[in-house]
Amino acid sequence: MRLLDVDERTEATFLRCLHDEKPDDPRTVQLRRSAYRMQRERGLRAKVIVTDADEVAALCQYTPIEHSFIEGERLMAVLCLWVHGYDHHIGNRQGGGMGRMMLDAIEEDARDAGLDGVAAWGMDFPYWNPVSFFEHMGYERVETDGMTVLVWKPFTEDASPPRLVKQVRRPVGDPNRISVRVFQNGWCTGMCDLCVAIRAAVDGLDDIVDYLEIDVTDPEVHREWGISNGIYIEGEEHRANEPPPTSDVLREDILKLWDAKKRD
Repeated sequence: MRLLDVDERTEATFLRCLHDEKPDDPRTVQLRRSAYRMQRERGLRAKVIVTDADEVAALCQYTPIEHSFIEGERLMAVLCLWVHGYDHHIGNRQGGGMGRMMLDAIEEDARDAGLDGVAAWGMDFPYWNPVSFFEHMGYERVETDGMTVLVWKPFTEDASPPRLVKQVRRPVGDPNRISVRVFQNGWCTGMCDLCVAIRAAVDGLDDIVDYLEIDVTDPEVHREWGISNGIYIEGEEHRANEPPPTSDVLREDILKLWDAKKRD
């Protein structure tokens, strides 16, 4: 197997997060590709693992921490590291050393760039982006926010630890309608799908929904809110850490909140 930079041949698979079995939604592709190309100009690195059978089985993306959703200095930030973990399509490829191969390469890139270490984030559960993988690879916990855990591996004694960006503003709008705010940074295909779903959910509901999308690919906008992505309804993050809901489910949620608001 080979670890390669994303190129024209592998870009589509990378942008759809290895889900080659799913038909492309052009709306998601537009969001994802636009953000990806802008982030590449800011130093984003994107790599895939191609097997001997010429299958794209894993991906990673990482960037200087100053251009990430993590606060810090002189560190490389891992945005995403994913080995195909489903039984369908090419099958589950986890447990075969691909994650280690990618993380070793990220650390090597960080050292070659003269940086002081690598920061990463993970979830405190086993089935998606588990922080336990990074801990197994020698990373130490720095901060926890709910299920999200920030870890790092410093290369030098004087390296400064990274920090989670904390929410600083409550995203609310018109008090007479249901406030829906979508924070979109474009690096995650799943979040792009969710953005498309919420657009469909609020379609035709202008009378009862105050809808706004906030592009947090700009670090200044990100720091202004302290929110890196997600849907916020009536000021609260909606269905966090759940499988992505459909537009029908989101629309039903909004209508239920509207009914409750009218009763109040």
